[in-house]
Amino acid sequence: MNIKRKNIKQKMVILGAFVAGILISTYLKTFDSSKVYISLDEKKKLENKIELSKNNIEKLEKTKSDLQEYVKKYEEVLEDDNKSINDLLEEELKKIKELSGYTDIKGEGLIVTIKDSEKEVTSGENPNDFIVHDIDVLKIINDLKKSGAKALSINGERLLPTSRIKCSGATITVNDITYGQPFVIKAIGEADSLMASIISPQSYANLLKDGYGIYVKAQEKNDIVINSYEKSR
Repeated sequence: MNIKRKNIKQKMVILGAFVAGILISTYLKTFDSSKVYISLDEKKKLENKIELSKNNIEKLEKTKSDLQEYVKKYEEVLEDDNKSINDLLEEELKKIKELSGYTDIKGEGLIVTIKDSEKEVTSGENPNDFIVHDIDVLKIINDLKKSGAKALSINGERLLPTSRIKCSGATITVNDITYGQPFVIKAIGEADSLMASIISPQSYANLLKDGYGIYVKAQEKNDIVINSYEKSR
């Protein structure tokens, strides 16, 4: 009796080992060493790196395109007897001064006037929603930039790439100088495109106007003058 039980146990162990061997063998055959399994966190990091690489490639391609354009201009000057390298350098210097804000600029564009809403605040409404904040001015400025604004100023203060806009109550500070309402933005560029960034239904300015009653008025002008940063100090 004991011998039979011992034989049964041995057979069960052998059978178990056999089944385990088959399972391990099957698993190893189905395992693809070329596949690497990563966590969601690692996947997100890889996606961010890929996106960053794409952005860097786009910037490099833009730089390459700009440099090719510069080379083309110089080649054209060398082939044209009526132009000189000095003329081209003077044109480039003028553009750089305009972009950096260190020269006056005149042209067509837009004058946008912004001030707090005069709507009466009712129960349950937040009074801050009806006041112009620095973020509101910044978003409108950014919309104008995206629409091709070549030069911008706020209440006569020329905006530079490094300019900071801060809010303090009913005033805003631009380049460390404080201005009260109304806030008057001048933008030089293609007037129709600039106007679209203000009055289109999806624009931030239109949201402020229709949603919260913020006063936003835009006027097209053909002869807007924006002084240099030095003159506006």
